[in-house]
Amino acid sequence: MTSVKNEALLPLEDMTLPGAPDWFPLAWGWWASLAIALLVIVLVVLSIRRHKKRLAPKKTALNLIKKEKPAAALELVRQVSLCYYPREQIAHLTGKDWYAFLDSQITEPVFAANYEQWQSVLYSKQHIENSEELVNHCYQWVDQALPPKKRSR
Repeated sequence: MTSVKNEALLPLEDMTLPGAPDWFPLAWGWWASLAIALLVIVLVVLSIRRHKKRLAPKKTALNLIKKEKPAAALELVRQVSLCYYPREQIAHLTGKDWYAFLDSQITEPVFAANYEQWQSVLYSKQHIENSEELVNHCYQWVDQALPPKKRSR
């Protein structure tokens, strides 16, 4: 047999495949995922900073109260409460009204029951034997009552 050449076929080049697809530029879904991830990170960071800023007066008061005498500790309680409650609600309170407000913010009222001791500490120069207990009441109030919880009505 003799080989027959087919003249109708043209000489063709070898087939070349395209290169592998690049990872960049990213598809729109990846950009959207990246934007959402960045937004979540920014919101978390802002939330943490806001929380720390909100707790800063409480932390400072807790650090200072233990070092103070009862009269100064009660003054710190007033100052820190002004950071968290409206001035119109706190500034005018004195005497039994002030102690009633303090007791209303915690579960175990201790201020109104010790009204006479607080008055003697505030307006007398005599040393009182349970001054550490009074300072501890101030510390517990700041620890428990601040920041104020939203109450359901």
